[in-house]
Amino acid sequence: MTHAEAVRTLQPAAGATAELVKFVTGLRLDALDAEVRHYARRHLFDTVGVMIAGAGGDVATRAEAALAAVRARGSIPVPGRARRADLLDAAFLAGTAAHGIELDDGYRQGSVHPGCAVVPGVLALGYDMGASGKAVIEAIVAGYEATIAIARTCHPELRQRGFHPTGACAVFGAAAATAKLRGLSARQVADVFGIAASSAAGLFGFVNGGADVKRLHAGHAAREGIQAALLAERGVQGPPDVIEGRDGFLQAFAFGRTDKARPIMLPPTVPFGITDCYIKPYPCCRHIQSAVEALISLCLEENISPDEVTRIDVDTYRIAAEHAHTGWHDFASAQLSFPYLIGLALFFRAIRLEHFDEKVRRDPAFAALARKLHVTATPEVDGLYPQLRPARVKVTTERGVFAREANEALGSRLVPLDDSGLRRKFDDLVSPVLSCARASSLADQLWDIEACPDVRDVVEAAAKPAG
Repeated sequence: MTHAEAVRTLQPAAGATAELVKFVTGLRLDALDAEVRHYARRHLFDTVGVMIAGAGGDVATRAEAALAAVRARGSIPVPGRARRADLLDAAFLAGTAAHGIELDDGYRQGSVHPGCAVVPGVLALGYDMGASGKAVIEAIVAGYEATIAIARTCHPELRQRGFHPTGACAVFGAAAATAKLRGLSARQVADVFGIAASSAAGLFGFVNGGADVKRLHAGHAAREGIQAALLAERGVQGPPDVIEGRDGFLQAFAFGRTDKARPIMLPPTVPFGITDCYIKPYPCCRHIQSAVEALISLCLEENISPDEVTRIDVDTYRIAAEHAHTGWHDFASAQLSFPYLIGLALFFRAIRLEHFDEKVRRDPAFAALARKLHVTATPEVDGLYPQLRPARVKVTTERGVFAREANEALGSRLVPLDDSGLRRKFDDLVSPVLSCARASSLADQLWDIEACPDVRDVVEAAAKPAG
C-alpha cells in the first residue's frame, strides 16, 4: 500500500473543512433557539468566573510577569487582572487563567475544554471592536461548535497519541469565534482554519509531572486563534482542506485510528454541542470526578472513616486510569492525581481549592492511602466511554466491603448544575477577587449580555482597577 493510499483510508469524509466554513459563516444568532442561547450565556458566565479566580494563580501570574518584562502595557482589560495588555496577550493571559484552576467547562465526547480558549479571545476582541453582546454570543456558539466537532471526530485517538485535545483542537474554536466576530468571508474563514491548524499544539506529558504547562495550552490556543483570523483577514493564506487533506490535521493528530472514516458533524445534523458541555463543580480533573463522587457518597452514607479503610478499588475507563500514577508534589499535578483526589474525597468528603495548598499535599496520609488504592480499566467499563464517564468504587474495611458506581459527575447534562448552583459557583470564585458588590453587578451584566450594545463595560467590570 502506498503512502497516499494509506492516508486516504484514514481520512474523514471529504469536505470536512468546507462544512466547518459553511457552518461558521452561516450561523445567525436570531436563528438559534432559546436553549442554545441560554447555554451560551451559562458557559460565558462560568468561564468569566473561572478566569477571574484563576488570574491569581501561580502560572498565570508568572506568565504576566514574563510578558511585562518584554512588552509595554496594552489597552485591553484582562479579567481578574489590573495590568492591561495588547489584544494577543490579553487572550493568552485570560486563557491561561481560565484553564489554571481546573474549574473550566468541557465536552466529554471530545475530552476538550472549549471555553478556556474561545471566551478569552471573544472578550478581548469584543472589547477591541466594541462588539455587541449579541455578536459575542454568536461568536461563542461558533467557537464552541467548531472545537467540539473537530475534537469529537478525532477522539480518543488524538489523546491516545499523547496530545492534549484542548491545545490541539480549541485553537480552531478560538479562530472560528474570531472570524465570526470579524465578519470574515468564506474564503477567509477557510484560510483561518488553514493557518490555525499549524498552531495546533499541546502534549499530554504533563500527566507525568510538570503540569504547569497544561495551563499554557489554553492561552496559546486563544492567542493563536485570534492571530490566525487577523492574518487571514489581511490576505495570508492557509492550506486548503486542512482538516481532512493529505498531511493535514487529522492525519497528523489521529493517524493511528483504524475504524472507518468519520465525518465532521455539525448542527442541524446533530444537536448543538454547547448544550452538552459540562460545568465543573470541583477544581480537579474531570476524568476522576465520577470516582470521587462515588467515594464521597459511600463515606457519607456508610460513615466510613479513613483509618478503617484497608483497600480501595476503582474500575474506570482507560484515559481516567492513566492518572493513577500522577504524583501530587505540586499544585497543578495534584489536581490531576487519582491517588491524591481519592485521598481528598476520603479525608475531607469534598474537594476545594484550599485542599491543594502545600501544607495539605505534604500530609503523609496521602502516600499511605496511595498504597491502598488500585485503579484498573476493564474492557467492560472502558467500552462505556466516551458516552459516559463511568467509575465503580469498592471500599474494603474491617467491617465489610462497600461498593458504589457513578456513570457521570455533577455538572453534566445527565446530572446538571442548575442556574442557581452556577450563580453560587460564580459568587464563590469572583467575590474574593472583586468584592461581593462588584461580583453581583458583573453577574447581572453577564446574564443579560444579549441586551448589551457594547461589551466594553462588561469586560472593564471583570478586570481589577488599573494600578
